[in-house]
Amino acid sequence: MNTALNHKTLQSGAINVDLRSLARQRLARLRDRMQKSAIDALLVSSPENVLYASGYESMPATINRRYGYCAIVTADELIMVAPTADCAAAEEAGFKADEFYPFGEFYFSGDRSGMHGRQWHNDFADALAAAMTRIKPKQIGIEFDHLPASIAESLKNSDFDTTDATSFMLQTRAQKFGDEIALLRHAASITEQAIDAGIRAAEVGVSEKEIASIVAATMSMGGGFTRNVTVVGGPRSAYCDCFPANRALKPGDLLRFDVGCSYFGYKSDLARTAVVGEPTKLQASRYRALLKGLEAEIEVARAGTAASKVFEAGMRTVEREGFANFRRHHLGHSIGLAVYEAPVINAHSEARLQENATFCLETPYYEPGWGGMMCEDTGIVTSSGFELISSLDRSLRVIPC
Repeated sequence: MNTALNHKTLQSGAINVDLRSLARQRLARLRDRMQKSAIDALLVSSPENVLYASGYESMPATINRRYGYCAIVTADELIMVAPTADCAAAEEAGFKADEFYPFGEFYFSGDRSGMHGRQWHNDFADALAAAMTRIKPKQIGIEFDHLPASIAESLKNSDFDTTDATSFMLQTRAQKFGDEIALLRHAASITEQAIDAGIRAAEVGVSEKEIASIVAATMSMGGGFTRNVTVVGGPRSAYCDCFPANRALKPGDLLRFDVGCSYFGYKSDLARTAVVGEPTKLQASRYRALLKGLEAEIEVARAGTAASKVFEAGMRTVEREGFANFRRHHLGHSIGLAVYEAPVINAHSEARLQENATFCLETPYYEPGWGGMMCEDTGIVTSSGFELISSLDRSLRVIPC
């Protein structure tokens, strides 16, 4: 197996994005939508929404989905409530001492001035209560799902009016700024390079884990934070979102890649399929039908089209190409700071695709005992069509045997 990784071959050049300027753009959009909806305060608590609102990406929050922290937005204030350990990194992101409410015991050494000089609050509840006293909202939108149950309940029983902010945030995030698209493009680019490196490293006798290590390393060298590395071969190629195993590739195996990373918070999600040796007639015909279905989705997707129409185009085409038993619950999803954003491309969604929204379109197939195959691409919705930002060879790649 060729395991050499040449960093110079990676197209990971500097991305000309001012992250603080982008954070200000996102915050301005939030405040504009708040004003139009009569919400005078917004409290968000998921890693994606905290990053969108504040510009601060917390490492511990990305690996602990129950991490206790939040950002609070008003017309003229931006406040962070987070563990004391976040102080130094949040300060680097632009927060001042009076905008940050830390809690919990943690020690930074030295005499450098900053907002991490002392412990202010015992726990999340105390810090949040202090922050809420400061803003005194009348109508507040709250992302309840990621808050500790006790804190969510206390907010619901407070003196101010509350509303769930989940849909509000998804709708706000749907249309992307140019710099957001630039970050998504880079995430997609290094993911494509990673998949291509994995295919080139694959051969009979090489394990899924060995190939996956090449894929992960390539994304890391391009600046990506590895999120999902599904590299599965043979019968295991039918396992959706599955960890790679030590199983070695054999002649005739399908090898399915479903891979993604995070680049300054923006996600990638791309898929390709290879086969060890020349494909059988069944493998070739099924893949051809799936690819035609994806191409039909891409052809139909444009601003104003209902998500269900995109789904219908993909399903109808796969069936027309002779894949009669193909079934799917969805054929894609919006992507941005989260892999799955709204809307999802399914049979029931009448949500209209918005201009400058970004989507992953796909046509996966999983048959335990036989195998799985898929092709997934990312693009931007425009008024005239779907502009792909991924371009890696979509054919059923043949690994010499």
